[in-house]
Amino acid sequence: MARQIGVVTEVKENSAMVKTQHAPACQGCSQQGACHLMGGGKEIEVEALNPVHAKAGDTVTLEYGSGRRLGLSLLIYIFPVFALVIGAVLGNYSAPALGADPSMLAAVIGFIGLLLALGLLLAMEKKAKQSDKYKPTIVRAKRSPLAGTEKCELCH
Repeated sequence: MARQIGVVTEVKENSAMVKTQHAPACQGCSQQGACHLMGGGKEIEVEALNPVHAKAGDTVTLEYGSGRRLGLSLLIYIFPVFALVIGAVLGNYSAPALGADPSMLAAVIGFIGLLLALGLLLAMEKKAKQSDKYKPTIVRAKRSPLAGTEKCELCH
């Protein structure tokens, strides 16, 4: 699991916006659209799940699911190539039955397979953006001195 330290800037219903440093690993991340660059610098703001109920100003530890990222990377990079190759093989073998040039049909069906795979990935991306499954999670929060001014109901 990848971890990163940040500061909560805004609290939402079940999540929080966290300002953190732009990590070198972010360069190839497919979820860069979920992060917002702050002023073009090295700071980013990312939406994270907030099960620890961190408040604005708290210093938090974010945890990113590495296993999910690996699975997504394989899906994004391997699936379209696999669809292209399968389409090309199908086109090549079905060409004699259709009376077409095997190379041409392999290229056309391979390209159609690639486009279908990319369309499927785009549809999956829209669904994933609506899900909390791929968001980082706040696993620890250190309360800011200003956040602790409220009285604890359990202490009385």
